[in-house]
Amino acid sequence: MLKPMTEAQAPLFPKSPEPAETGGHTVVIIDGHALAFRSYYAIRNLTNSKGRTTNAIFGFARSLLRILSEEGDYDATVVAFDSSARTFRHEAYEDYKAGRAPTPEDLPAQVETIKEIVDLLGLHQVEVPGLEADDLIGTIAKRCEDLGYSVEIVTSDRDAYQLVSDHISVRGLDKRERFGPDEVLKKYGVSAEQWTDYRALTGDPSDNIPGARGIGPKSAQKLLQRYGDLDTILANLDRIEPSSQAKKIRTSLSEVRQSLELSRIVTDAPLEIDPGGWADRKLQKESLLKLLQELEFGSIIRELGLSEAVKYREASWPLEGGVMGFSLSNTNPMMAELRGFALARDGEVVAAPDPEAAIAYLRSASNLDACDAKALSVFARRLGLKASPGDDPLLMAYLFDVNTVQVEEVARRYGAGEWGEDPRVRAEATAELLRILREQLRGRQREIYESIERPLQSILADMELCGIKIDQDRLIDLSETLAETLAEIESHVRKVAGDNSLNLNSRDQLAELLFDRLNLQPGRRTSTGKRSTAVSALEPLREEHEVVGKILEYRELAKLKNTYLDPLPRLVHPATGRVHTTFNQAVVATGRLSSTNPNLQNIPVRTEIGREIRRAFVAEEGRKLLVADYSQIELRILAHVAEDPTLIKAFREGEDIHRRTAVNVYHVAADEVTPEMRRVAKVINFGILYGMSAHRLARELGIEYDEAEHFIDTYFTGYPGVRSYIDSTLNFCRQKGYVETLLGRRRHIPDINSSNRNAREYAERTAYNMPIQGMAADIMKISMVQLAPALAPLDAHLLLQVHDELVIEVPAPHVEEASERVRGIMERAYALAVPVVAEVGVGDNWLDAK
Repeated sequence: MLKPMTEAQAPLFPKSPEPAETGGHTVVIIDGHALAFRSYYAIRNLTNSKGRTTNAIFGFARSLLRILSEEGDYDATVVAFDSSARTFRHEAYEDYKAGRAPTPEDLPAQVETIKEIVDLLGLHQVEVPGLEADDLIGTIAKRCEDLGYSVEIVTSDRDAYQLVSDHISVRGLDKRERFGPDEVLKKYGVSAEQWTDYRALTGDPSDNIPGARGIGPKSAQKLLQRYGDLDTILANLDRIEPSSQAKKIRTSLSEVRQSLELSRIVTDAPLEIDPGGWADRKLQKESLLKLLQELEFGSIIRELGLSEAVKYREASWPLEGGVMGFSLSNTNPMMAELRGFALARDGEVVAAPDPEAAIAYLRSASNLDACDAKALSVFARRLGLKASPGDDPLLMAYLFDVNTVQVEEVARRYGAGEWGEDPRVRAEATAELLRILREQLRGRQREIYESIERPLQSILADMELCGIKIDQDRLIDLSETLAETLAEIESHVRKVAGDNSLNLNSRDQLAELLFDRLNLQPGRRTSTGKRSTAVSALEPLREEHEVVGKILEYRELAKLKNTYLDPLPRLVHPATGRVHTTFNQAVVATGRLSSTNPNLQNIPVRTEIGREIRRAFVAEEGRKLLVADYSQIELRILAHVAEDPTLIKAFREGEDIHRRTAVNVYHVAADEVTPEMRRVAKVINFGILYGMSAHRLARELGIEYDEAEHFIDTYFTGYPGVRSYIDSTLNFCRQKGYVETLLGRRRHIPDINSSNRNAREYAERTAYNMPIQGMAADIMKISMVQLAPALAPLDAHLLLQVHDELVIEVPAPHVEEASERVRGIMERAYALAVPVVAEVGVGDNWLDAK
């Protein structure tokens, strides 16, 4: 567990130095912008609970503390930043750094916070308009060297090697290896004094510095080793050997000279140099603590000793009760072995001496408090133990911020230390997370946790333990049939291509066939510039040539074969004869469950093969599968939250909602609505729900943009409450930064006010869809919590949850009673302004029960 650092221990609180002339003192100069950029890309998708992006800030702070702690007590630490103003290099060369990607939109604000943290830590920072951090580093390094200091530069920019001397060294942002004169010469074959000449010849693609065309690192190295410096090389181009290299330099002479000036770091910038003053750091504890709390950097707060740390001590096995840390050998607990187990309680921590001791402890435990408590419960129940999931800090954290779901991120954010493999470390971190989050979880988030998420763990554990039976022979037969179909398609496409070696799984070969031989027009290109053969790129070409349809059919069938038909029989548990998926409760941002190992939520039902796969999921002999499906639950929730009178009336009167929408958009009577009109209306209904644009609707329906735009406008005219709901939800989100379901499940939307149009529009679609999708998830979870105990007396079991449907296994004699209980509970789970309808079907297999 991280212990608070005292002033005697922490490198952030060194004593003031003796005068520099006594020698032995060091100045550390950190390239602040380089460290911020590296941190931004090293840690992705990190925000605080209010949706504020913090990935670069956290990575910078963590790296800064590591750099300081690794190196001991320094006299002075300086952090140099680039200025936002154009530099003299941009004035000299318009294309300087032109090849770099634009600065990420959410980085500049983070850099400003980083600078604030540097100030509050009492470190000196420097930034000068018109100069880069390199120039500030160069000036400080050389001036401090003249004053008798040793200097260490922390940067990822190799141009800093030109500054290296007996008293100045360079180290990478995340490496301990230091480069002095000998290290530079050994690795690059040139001395520090030759470095700018070397860069002038080779150029620097990262800064768009041209160099000499055709002169690479090896050639530049040999030239400088032979002739000493660039001036000598340029003065003797007629005698330079080999002559081919001299010719390359001569043809790039202006670029080489310009590259030399661009690469040379300024060492005489107008800066006040005061290492003694810089070393006299004053940590602004209160302000720093307040900022770190706002950022939710609990681990950094603890590392700095700004709050009291919980101290754990080793104890003997076993403790009486406690928070658990464990490690399983497999992500599917039905297939896993226990690799390690530990307990933390009342400031003590102890590891089980062996798996048998851990299992003996689990035998007496009633509730398991742990990160991923459900997995531990499934493992225990598999062994015949009764242990149920207790408090899980990952579920608590999920209710604070659905964007942070990885246990490493959760532990880091809330100050529980770094998550590791050691079960003792995991037990300590889990205990600390529970201490923090139990206190913070309040209001409606606590209600959701206590009434839905916490009890749902046990139900999901039972579902995972139960599994579902599959007809292995049917899947094997289907796979063999599909293999023949795939071979026929492959043979047909090869015949069209006139190439018996054509590989339909090769993107490059397909691109050559479609766009070179058949002269089809490529729809778009990949991020690497290649002509795309993705499904979305080929669908518009389906009518252009019959081979496109064959390729798309091949891909769909191959995916079904490789994803389901072949793997599923191999995943049957040898002891149970059933397939056991894992349900993820704290992954999907809307609150929905997901399924892995294997994923049973994406089995298609609209294709013939997909339906046949569902037919292979069967009930045990003497039992039936009952499938209960919420009918149009999201549209019903939309009617409720939008308070739209037309939608509410249609649902209350049992109208076909897609027919009703067709009446609105086509301006026809209900009995004049054709099947095609209803199909279009269905696409519009769900398209509006998911934020479909007119462009997307036009593509989906194969119509002109103007017609699609007219359909959308007409939809909102017919359902004005929906337009009002969208507008009010977006206004709320822009002000608060988040949206909520009716129960209070919250999702932060960081890009809702973004100046980037694509990011903002995606955020807007997410914002008004989440309260609806999230509420559908809430209603489903409430139903599951209520259904499990109601079905137990009938010996009926929940097996699967897939989107808006449940699959339940029921003894044949109890089918009718179970059906009524299921329908009644699902329809009464949450009262809406419109009827909630659950459709129930029964059969011997999943398909027939629909």
